[in-house]
Amino acid sequence: SNVYSLPEIDFVGGSSATLIFNVYANQDDPRPFALTSCVANFAVIDYINKTGDPLISKQMIVRPSSNDLIYNVATVELKPEDTLDLFGKYIYQVTIRDAEGNVDIPQHGVLYIHNNINKGFLRG
Repeated sequence: SNVYSLPEIDFVGGSSATLIFNVYANQDDPRPFALTSCVANFAVIDYINKTGDPLISKQMIVRPSSNDLIYNVATVELKPEDTLDLFGKYIYQVTIRDAEGNVDIPQHGVLYIHNNINKGFLRG
């Protein structure tokens, strides 16, 4: 199985971005996975140096999908300062922990951040 099972994400460093993930039981089961009592975390690490601390680690917001009442959507808001000084290829990870402390197998994806050529403007 592909270790990078989440979608590839591509944006310019320093952009505001809302990333939205629909969570299902597993790749072979399209039923929504209820995240009602769960917490979710979004983390980013360098593609080459996979053993260091995450460059970004943020709690995700869990909400229902628009068409039903099952809380199976996890979102993360990336602010400009989260990615302004990053550019290159990264790995992102979504980790879900339930109320009992059980952690689902974290899912990975590849994140490409393009260099922002006007960092000074964003820093004010």
